[in-house]
Amino acid sequence: MLNLSYQKTLLIIVALLCLVPKLTRAQDVYDGQVINKVTELPIPGVTVILLKQKAATQTNERGYFSLSPEKPVANDTLQFSSVGYKTFKLPVSAYQPQMFILLEASNTQLNEVLISNKKIKTITLGRFLNYDLKNSGKSGLFSHTVRVVASPMPLAKLFTAPKANAILTGIAMGRQDLPESPTYAIRNKFTTFLIHVMAQDTDTGGPGKVLFTKTVSLTDNSTRIDFDLTDRFLIIPGSKFFIAIEWMYIPYNEIISIGNADKVKRLTKRGRQVLEDTAGYGIMYQPFLVGYENEITKKPAVLYTKVDDNWQIAREYRSFDVALSATVHY
Repeated sequence: MLNLSYQKTLLIIVALLCLVPKLTRAQDVYDGQVINKVTELPIPGVTVILLKQKAATQTNERGYFSLSPEKPVANDTLQFSSVGYKTFKLPVSAYQPQMFILLEASNTQLNEVLISNKKIKTITLGRFLNYDLKNSGKSGLFSHTVRVVASPMPLAKLFTAPKANAILTGIAMGRQDLPESPTYAIRNKFTTFLIHVMAQDTDTGGPGKVLFTKTVSLTDNSTRIDFDLTDRFLIIPGSKFFIAIEWMYIPYNEIISIGNADKVKRLTKRGRQVLEDTAGYGIMYQPFLVGYENEITKKPAVLYTKVDDNWQIAREYRSFDVALSATVHY
């Protein structure tokens, strides 16, 4: 007879495999984010329409949209329209999962005047582009490879402002929907995690006092997440500070994955193990951050992880950057 543990494992694997046909049928889902072409910030309230089918939706506060027609029509077109922006049309044949749709403002000259009249200087530190969030293995258009960052410990990135006492007005984060591997995983758009703003410890050079903490709950598969902190009036002491992501290991954040695992089939007469492939499952936790090769500065980020309540340099991430940015006024 099968032992209880093996029975439970078998039932979980069977249940997950039963979901495969459902996921296969859900291929006519169009989702992604609508972004301002100049600022690269998400645009909420954009109307998204499938012209032939007349199915429509609007982007949420993060510019994310998801449209699932009941009966797809051949050669249909996605139309994106919003007040103040030029209407954009995309044939569904050109659609790619989790696309960035770039809308151009209908009056770019007005935007330029408003920006040039600002007296306070604004800079985005650690800026990443939409290009940086895409994997070369998916489309073949890019020369770099995106990596998954899902640290078992809090992860902090160092930033240096041009001047001391700058005001932090915004944070942006790049997120992956699902990693490239394992070969199969159940998609889960819901995730909750903590984001911290921390001063630099002058003794260790690592993260120090926590200046601000925000609990983030995401309910869609947005690739780019922007946090507006203008109403917080968050002054950074000194010029160096950290932004840290802290994962929460709760069922809400779980992604169940199925892959291959080695199983001992038999032992040879000399005691050597003969292995065979069998189904195996595991648990991963969201959010999946984006690690990428920084082609702007050509330098990796300075990252720290927290081990046994002590912050130390994350040497496993020393060869690339993480899609976290900070916007400051000074």
